Amino acid sequence: MPLYRQPKSPHWWIRVQVAGTKVRRSTGTTDRAAAEEFEKSEHDRLWRLHKLGDRGATPFSEAAARWLIETTKKTKHKDELLLEWFCSQPELKDAPLSEIDIDVIQELRGMLADEGKAPATVDRYMACLRAILRKCAFEWRYIDAPPKVPMHNRRPGEPDWLTRDQFKKLKAELPPHLALAAEFAVLTGLRMRSMLGLTWERIDLRKRRAWVPGAAMKGKHALGIPLSRDVVKVLRKLKTLNPEGDWVFQYDGAPIDDCNTAAFMKARARALLPTSINWHSLRHTFASWAIQGGVTPHELMQLGGWKSYSMVLRYAHLAPDSLAQAAEKVAGKRHTAKRRAKAK
Repeated sequence: MPLYRQPKSPHWWIRVQVAGTKVRRSTGTTDRAAAEEFEKSEHDRLWRLHKLGDRGATPFSEAAARWLIETTKKTKHKDELLLEWFCSQPELKDAPLSEIDIDVIQELRGMLADEGKAPATVDRYMACLRAILRKCAFEWRYIDAPPKVPMHNRRPGEPDWLTRDQFKKLKAELPPHLALAAEFAVLTGLRMRSMLGLTWERIDLRKRRAWVPGAAMKGKHALGIPLSRDVVKVLRKLKTLNPEGDWVFQYDGAPIDDCNTAAFMKARARALLPTSINWHSLRHTFASWAIQGGVTPHELMQLGGWKSYSMVLRYAHLAPDSLAQAAEKVAGKRHTAKRRAKAK
């Protein structure tokens, strides 16, 4: 019998089998007519999938489950929360991938807005959905092409970074272990997860160098970094603060798992900094200070482990003086030492 009852569920359940594939699931309704319609739809979907090879008949919930299994993102736990919401919506959970179009996506955007989600939050949900749909098209081949997923903020804003005075105020408000971690971050530019994974065996204080394994890097490529004298001083303080243990960054004898904590947020508030500032802003601060100090974009790309030159060009506008000679060439004049002296 295709429809049946479960002892602990008020809803009708279906039992469908096509080409050896068995599906048992709740219809989510107590109305028999609606349950019968759902059962027919599920039977047709399986038939299209197995008999016609219509991979677009694969439901979104199946694609979402595969995404969570295969993703290597460090923020996987955040995707789990987003997909929990998506899969709780009947408009999406059981929808075949081929039927997810701009109309469905706009409806989901409206539902998120109705729940009081801010535009930036809606964009995070949509970014996750877009990533999965692109995976379904370009790698898993479930659909021919992904639908367009509109965003509120299409252009990324200018990276948030701190002036030296702002950083000094923030550091003064942080607890000692976070203050040293923050100083290390702005002096090396390492991402939070990359620096928190550092162990003392990967640091050579005498030769002033460190190695970050590829597994700890966003781009999965190992990074070797030179350690400035100021970084070495920070590391010596960290060793004094935590003389035992293999991890560079520890608190109360255990490795630190996260720096974007309530302690950081409260310190940010006491330092009167914008709420848009988070721990990743320290990486932007490193890049901004570097460019302002005369580091070339190419050197910055190597120091910070960026994968492409275009990613560091976001900071180039912070040092327009470096283009002074080029500007003089445009005018057909040399930027001679004499003219430079007059300019001063």
